[in-house]
Amino acid sequence: MTRKFYRNLFSCIFIFGTTFSLFSQTPVQKHGWLKTQGKYLLNEKGNIVQLKGMSFFWSRSDWYNQGSSIDHFYSSSMVNLLVDQWKCTVLRVAYSTDGGSPQGWNYCQTVIDAAIAKGIYVIIDWHAHDAHNHESQAVSFFTEQAQKYLDVPNVIFEPYNEPTTAGQATPEDGSPANAIHTWEAIKPYLTNVTKAIRNTGSKNLIVLGTPYYCQHVGVAGEDPVTDNGKPFENVAYSYHFYAASHGKEAYYYKVEDEGGGQEARYLENGVLRVPVFVSEWGTSHSNGGLDGKNQIDETNTDWWFENWIDKYHLSWCNWSVSDWQASSAFSGGTGESNSGRIVRKYLNNTKDEFEPPWVAGSNGPSGDSVFTMPNRHAAVSYNKYYGTNIIAENAAFLDRDTSDVNGSKLRWLKVSEGSDINWVEYNFNLSSSTRFFILRYLAKSGNGTFEIHVDGEKKADFSVTQTDSWKSDHVELDLSSGKHNIKLYFTNTSGSYNLNWLELASEVSTLPQKISLFNSASPVISNRSNSIQLVFPESHSYSSFSLIQANGSIYKNEKIKQNRSNIQINNLSSGIWFLKLNGLKGPEYSKIVITGK
Repeated sequence: MTRKFYRNLFSCIFIFGTTFSLFSQTPVQKHGWLKTQGKYLLNEKGNIVQLKGMSFFWSRSDWYNQGSSIDHFYSSSMVNLLVDQWKCTVLRVAYSTDGGSPQGWNYCQTVIDAAIAKGIYVIIDWHAHDAHNHESQAVSFFTEQAQKYLDVPNVIFEPYNEPTTAGQATPEDGSPANAIHTWEAIKPYLTNVTKAIRNTGSKNLIVLGTPYYCQHVGVAGEDPVTDNGKPFENVAYSYHFYAASHGKEAYYYKVEDEGGGQEARYLENGVLRVPVFVSEWGTSHSNGGLDGKNQIDETNTDWWFENWIDKYHLSWCNWSVSDWQASSAFSGGTGESNSGRIVRKYLNNTKDEFEPPWVAGSNGPSGDSVFTMPNRHAAVSYNKYYGTNIIAENAAFLDRDTSDVNGSKLRWLKVSEGSDINWVEYNFNLSSSTRFFILRYLAKSGNGTFEIHVDGEKKADFSVTQTDSWKSDHVELDLSSGKHNIKLYFTNTSGSYNLNWLELASEVSTLPQKISLFNSASPVISNRSNSIQLVFPESHSYSSFSLIQANGSIYKNEKIKQNRSNIQINNLSSGIWFLKLNGLKGPEYSKIVITGK
């Protein structure tokens, strides 16, 4: 079929599905184009997506002499059953190439067409153990498929099913050391096939096989596939496990001690570095149940899901859509097997969308506290955070902010450069509207910018310029009274800098270079034991006052009533303060020293 046909087919399906979207959405309507970011698989909205489904058995025409024929399973009716009754959101066709000589592709095409029509995702798997020996065929095949499905978000490409140990006809060495040699042998193949897919303009997700039957995903995580040193976009790495033989609690590992047991450690080495897609897993022994090893391990299956698959929201496909092995999901055609019963338990958990950690964040030192504004607030007292390049720490003794009389002198928030997402957030309750966001910082070792988001919407950018001393700066940020969430996204940092406090205020005061003295009609000022008292004459022309700290930030700002004779301001820190009176003749200033005695 032509690419145009598939574009039109998808458009028709999308329009048809949208008509009924008020009642339900297909998985592709819900998630759209899949993408990767950091170590996560995301949907079009930027949330983590967990696809769940089944992998078909090898698409060989001889069907391994099974009781039921390949026509029964590789069919649109089976796809409908897996989607409607089993709740699958992804299916995997295991295209058996027989060393590069196509067999059974028509069966795969039937499933692909049916999956697209049902609005789910479908993986085109080049199901071979030696694919790197047939690179030219694979490049041609995936180039053709990428062109055909260029505008179809349903399709996922998997160019290498299960790489075995390089150079061995009967692989036996699954050690980490030999996995590195295998990766060196297959990485050029994976690079060239991925490049061929991307050269068509395709942005479809690509799942790349990893050494020794897709167990050593950590080896790929330490040395990912790149295009001339630049990482490919929308690439994940496959991991495979079989519950009865993989992991220290696996039935056959405990009973026969046949080696292995480290598979979870291999997964951990990868899942913390790159996006991982469990494109094949089984409840049985890794041989599917041959040689009398027909034990189904539900206990270890549950352990894998609790500690890895569901914990990290990994997408998965179970092996297999067939009815002739212990690992088969069916028994006698469409009847549910013992393995199928276990798989459906996890397919019935239909939650498949999760906030990524850079959205959800982790609790900070202030937990769920809400802070009153307008006021001064220490930068280290954040409610939530995400990232590894922001640290609340004790301020260096020589760099403590001694000139700021009301800030957080002893601790600061250190922001360092890094490629990961980093942010902190604060919950404030404004007793009145404010106009400015004010920040006190020290940037001896770097500079940068960060975005200010208010209630989930970006409102401003703040620039931190390099300086040898503490500095206060501001941007306009008009906020109404009430509760607000302020999130600072540190998007571009060079070196590092330190944040002391932040403030939301209705005005920003910059002290003039020359301060004029009060006139004869000014109030009498008395300062005593951390307080200031103003006694006004019977007749005065002042409308308001501001009490300003030595760094230029406003501590208190109030109107003055004509019948008010005195004003008392208590609980002031020791240091230099400035009093600003606004009247008919303009602003007037007075310098006040609070000694705290």
